[in-house]
Amino acid sequence: MEAIFSSSLFTFSFFLVVGSVIVYFILKFDKQQRQKMSKLVAETRDVQPLLMAKAINHKLKTIKPELNSDSRRDIAKQLDELVAAYDRGQVTLPDYCHKLNSLLSMVA
Repeated sequence: MEAIFSSSLFTFSFFLVVGSVIVYFILKFDKQQRQKMSKLVAETRDVQPLLMAKAINHKLKTIKPELNSDSRRDIAKQLDELVAAYDRGQVTLPDYCHKLNSLLSMVA
C-alpha cells in the first residue's frame, strides 16, 4: 500500500513540477511576444496604410492619361490643387483617396 501511495505521490509531484515549468515558459514567451508587438505598434504608428497608398498611386496613374484633352482642363486643375494640398499636409490620406475617387468618376 505504501508503494502505491508513494508512487502516485511521486507521479503527482513530477507532473506538478513539469506542468509548472511549462506554464512558466509559456507565460515568459507570451510576455516577450507582447513586448515585441507593442514595440512594433509604436514604430509603425506614423506609417500610412500601405494598401491605401498603393490604391492612390493606381488612381493617379489612371487619371493622368485621361487629362490630355482641352475639355478636361478643370479636372486637371482640381487634381493639381489636390495633390499640392496633400503634399503640404492639408488633406488627410482617407480624404485624399475619397477626392481622387470623385475625380476618377468624372474622368471615366
